[in-house]
Amino acid sequence: MRPAVRLSRIPALGTIAIVALALALAGCQAASGSPTAAGSAGPTAGPGALKVVTTTTVFADIVQNVGGSRVAATSIIPPGVGPEDYEPKPDDAKKLTDAKLIVSNGVGLDNVLDRLLASGSGGQTPHLVLGDGIPVLTVDGEENPHFWLDPTLVKQYYLPAIAAQLTKLDPDGKTTYDANVAAYGRKLDALDSELKVAIATIPEANRTLVTFHDAFPYFAKHFGFQLVGVILENVGQDPSAADLAALVDKVKAAHVKAVFSEAQFSPKLSQTLAQEAGIKSVVTTLYNDALGPAPADTYIGLMRWSVDQIVAALKGRDPGWPMT
Repeated sequence: MRPAVRLSRIPALGTIAIVALALALAGCQAASGSPTAAGSAGPTAGPGALKVVTTTTVFADIVQNVGGSRVAATSIIPPGVGPEDYEPKPDDAKKLTDAKLIVSNGVGLDNVLDRLLASGSGGQTPHLVLGDGIPVLTVDGEENPHFWLDPTLVKQYYLPAIAAQLTKLDPDGKTTYDANVAAYGRKLDALDSELKVAIATIPEANRTLVTFHDAFPYFAKHFGFQLVGVILENVGQDPSAADLAALVDKVKAAHVKAVFSEAQFSPKLSQTLAQEAGIKSVVTTLYNDALGPAPADTYIGLMRWSVDQIVAALKGRDPGWPMT
């Protein structure tokens, strides 16, 4: 159950975050059970559950919602850590040894798994690549893997692929998996509608995004944002002075209202860009590649939380949490 101290944040949170927290608390009151590895608000694994190992906490939460009590989903990469520059730990290989299914995204997001499989861990285990078959957006010649930031792609592609693979491994669970897909799909429909309503309150001229790394092409396309630029073209490699100067010029020309970054990254470059471009709002509390603390400790909570931060900043109001 969520710590009671979280209640003290409610007056400061935006509308989406308040709704998310209220729903999560209601769920905790309605049911008991230990938290899942992917987040405290999700379904829990039952005895003898099928062990599924995913690359990230986002995918673990989605798999757990499809699998319900018949599945125990865990992730290799811990909460709050992005996959692009994650270095495998000695214990990570052990997580794959007794897995019945391995789930990754593909399209270059989670190459850490390739290194683990090459070491001989889980090499014979069935492997589901969620990105297979999804139309890929290309940005500056690079294929982008961040499909899940468009909830409709999760519903259309991820959920049926997960259910089909689980059914192959556990045919007796087909009815459960199909029902869970339908129920979770309805939640994603409601989430999508909710986020669109919130985003519609941003003045159209303000719907521009400058982000720390290139996580938002699918999000921007689906929700109607203009992507002005990213600070890091490659995670782990700082931009040159010339690159940063060019981005400052683009940001100024687009009259950008805010710079956005994820919580796992240092805010220094985002702050430097904002200072050079004369931008007052720097939001460094987004989550996209990994789950975070409540209310961003589930996929649905992550989407609500990040959109609430974006809406608040682009409307020129305090999103409710400190922006460093």
